[in-house]
Amino acid sequence: MKLIKIFYFFLLFAIIISCEENIVTECEDANQNTGILTKISDIQKDVFDVSCATSGCHAGASLQAGLQLTSGDSYAELVNKTSVLNPNFKLVEPGNSENSFLIKMLKHTGEGTSQMPPSGKLSNSVIDSISAWIDRGALNN
Repeated sequence: MKLIKIFYFFLLFAIIISCEENIVTECEDANQNTGILTKISDIQKDVFDVSCATSGCHAGASLQAGLQLTSGDSYAELVNKTSVLNPNFKLVEPGNSENSFLIKMLKHTGEGTSQMPPSGKLSNSVIDSISAWIDRGALNN
């Protein structure tokens, strides 16, 4: 009987050790959820192209706030550019998402903001990942 208990102990120990690589911590899970938009190209494809760069908004002849968010234009239009709606802020201030007007618009914080996109607020994880991109220096990647 003692031999069987020892066998089960080692079997349980082996299972735990073999599963160790697959254990996901809260931090790792959070990174997976918010790390989906790690580059401007991801943000362009998954956010701007879908929710912003549409006719009558930020694409075409009639641009809202004079802001073009089409592929190939959005980075230059956003990074280190002063907001037309609130000149106290840059649209994207690299390294400082809290002071970036884009994030204020997405979170609808006031300060001259309106809800963007107008069709409804983006998920917090998407906004957080855009903030993380800005905080990492808003690289053109």
